Amino acid sequence: MYRKTLLYAVLMSLFIGFSAYSGTVQNLGKWEKGELLLENYSFEDDLAAWTLEDGTCCDRGGEYRWEIDRKNPQHGDKSLKVIGVKATGTNWHAKVKQLDVSMKATKDYTIIFWARAEKQREVSINVQLQHDPWTTFHGNGKNFNFTEEWAEYSFTFLAGVDIDRDMWVGLAIAQSDVDFWLDNFRYFEGEPKDDMTLDEPFPVDAKEKLTTQWASVKTDRF
Repeated sequence: MYRKTLLYAVLMSLFIGFSAYSGTVQNLGKWEKGELLLENYSFEDDLAAWTLEDGTCCDRGGEYRWEIDRKNPQHGDKSLKVIGVKATGTNWHAKVKQLDVSMKATKDYTIIFWARAEKQREVSINVQLQHDPWTTFHGNGKNFNFTEEWAEYSFTFLAGVDIDRDMWVGLAIAQSDVDFWLDNFRYFEGEPKDDMTLDEPFPVDAKEKLTTQWASVKTDRF
């Protein structure tokens, strides 16, 4: 009986610990300004927390694949490579995104990331309600032109409504079939004060919620 009780306690501890790492960070609006609100932002935990909507799901005609690339990350040991098989010419027909994200009305939010492509190609920022009516929260989003060199891209918008773990943040990609890479894809309340240019990996575990650790380093990075 004692062994069963002990085993149950251990399993519950593991479950609670795992649950603490799933989903978005805190309750609505309880995060600190500048605190990262995405999981696995640097892809050091492979594809965890990310979703590829490749276009084949909904008979849109597009097709994309993805993989973790260790050959030329911008930061750390890994980056995300998105492989274009067939474009449709309409950006929202395929997306790379993270679900269950939040925002608080009247606050500014920033999306900032590093990217490069095999050759120049366009992508679009996509912040959207993750169910019908699929509301896009800041118009048609911002378009970026990726090039062959790693570069940092950012977009800041004003949240008009409260969204509690019910939207996605990512990129709409179906306007082109050119392969591209992403690294250090971050989303947080506020605007960056500095770029993420250091050579060493960002000093936060890839699975962490970025509460105390992020608070200790954010003033040096943003």
